[in-house]
Parts: sequence; structure tokens; C-alpha cells
Amino acid sequence: MDVLSEIFSSIRIDGSALAEMRCGGDWGVDMGAGDGIIFHYITEGECWLLGGTTPTRLSAGDLVVAMHWPAHALASSPESPLQTALDLVTENHSEFWTGGTLDRPNILTAGTDTPDVRLLCSLFTLKGRGASILIDRLPALMHLSAKDQSLAPPLRMALDFIHYESQTTRPGYVAVASRLVDLLFIQVLRAVIEQPTIQIGLLAGLADPNVSRALAAIHSSPSSNWTVATLAREACLSRTTFAERFRQMVGLTPIQYVGRWRMTIAEDLLSQSNQTIEQIRTQLGYGSSFVFARAFRAHSGQSPREYRRKAQTETPET
Repeated sequence: MDVLSEIFSSIRIDGSALAEMRCGGDWGVDMGAGDGIIFHYITEGECWLLGGTTPTRLSAGDLVVAMHWPAHALASSPESPLQTALDLVTENHSEFWTGGTLDRPNILTAGTDTPDVRLLCSLFTLKGRGASILIDRLPALMHLSAKDQSLAPPLRMALDFIHYESQTTRPGYVAVASRLVDLLFIQVLRAVIEQPTIQIGLLAGLADPNVSRALAAIHSSPSSNWTVATLAREACLSRTTFAERFRQMVGLTPIQYVGRWRMTIAEDLLSQSNQTIEQIRTQLGYGSSFVFARAFRAHSGQSPREYRRKAQTETPET
């Protein structure tokens, strides 16, 4: 299994919403800032993304990814007055997303005239092993051009799904919507890897042929006694060149990444498995309980035992 597939298999969408915005005339929606991830896909017309340093003009086929949901807005022009997303949802008698999965797709109308701009919006949170290591160093706002045709089929599928579900009351919407958002997220990240503007983070490392070989080796055997020298051999680079390129691409040193991935696995096993702490320590290649506990506390601020106790307390009964 490749690195990206392994991480995808270890994360899950936790709470999602799908919506279509239909906008016309003079309009603007302030999305604010929040905890989660939000996509905006322009399916028809043109509008402006307000956020970051300068306004960005968007046209049909463009996708905006707010990976860390920073404050941003969408509008018919940079000077348009803005209403809050909450006000827009309230005006349309729809349900406001607060982190849980919505039972229905939202159809939202904004503006002063007949809609000539349409957007598909998806909101969700990400949970599970690898979630933070996957997105932590990605830009807060990313603009993917309409030229990336690989995104069109799944996004069009989501839009068709919203149209269909808004006119029916068939059961099973939540299950289907959750899986569709899963697909959208995976496809978007696959497209992000190919963006030249993504210069740091795990996805940037996976786009580099040499660094990706080292990452694959780490993920295939996280318990191995990895050193910069052994990883450099996997990457087919000199030790110095590899260490510098890995740090520049991934944002961590090779050994820091090994440790972080081990701790990510440890968190998952402590919260989801019945393995003893000693078994987990051995599985991850730590030579003593003291060394493992010290590394885990440095990573999470808690001992393995404290982390497990808290995780089990927070896990809802099924």
C-alpha cells in the first residue's frame, strides 16, 4: 500500500454537510473561520474569493480548499457587502452546520437577482491517525484551477447527488453523503500533490521521487532502526542532500518524521486497540518502556497510560 493510501485508510470524515449556493446580482457571504475543512467548487459563473493577501477571481471549474478554515468570504465583487453564513442559512430556512452530519443537503440562495453563479460547498471535520500529519503544513487557503480536469467527475457527481437528494426523502442520505465527501477529499488531495504551489508538508514530500521513496520505507516499516544514512540509501541520495531535501520538502527532519509517525500509530493503538502499552512499545521499535513513555509525553503532553484512559473515557458507548 502506498503512503497516501495508508494514511487515507486511517482517517475518517467525522460530520459533514453538502450544500449548493445559487447566487445572483450583488451578493457576498462571509464564511468566517471555524474548526474543519471546507471546499467551494464553482460550477457556473464567476465570483471572488476574499481572504489572504489579495482578492482572487474564480470561474467555473475552479475549486477553493480551506484546509484549516481560515476567515474568508465569497462575493460577486471585492466591494460587495457581506452577510454571514449563519444569516444566509437562516434566511433559507436551512440547518446550520455545527460539526455533525446534516440529514439533508442545503440549497441556499443569495443575492439581489436571478442566480447566475452556482457553487458546490462541502464542510467536514477530519479524525483518525494521520489526519494532522497529512494537512498540518498545507496552506490555509488553496485555489485549484479549472485546468485540473481530474477533479471534475467526483465534483459533478456530488452536485448531481445534491440535486437528487433535495427532491426526495429516501433513507440513507447520511451514509451516502459521508462516503461521497470521503471521495471528494481523497480526490482533492491527489490533485493537491500535483500543484507546484505546495512546497512543504507530507504531500510535497510525496511529490518528490526521492523523498517519497524514503517516506514509503518509513511507512512500510516504522519500527525499523531508521537513521539518516539508511533513509538516504532508500532515497538514492547522499546523506547530506537527502537530509536537506527532506527537511525542505516535508518540514521536519527525517528522524523527526519517523518519531511523529510512530507516535501517530501509538495514539491510534492506545485509543482503538486492546494491546498493552508494552506490546505497543515493542511493535514500534522502542527498546525500553522509559524511552517510549518519554517520547510519547514529548509528543502528546501525556503518558501513554493517561492518553489511553482519556481516550477510553471520551469514546462513546456503542
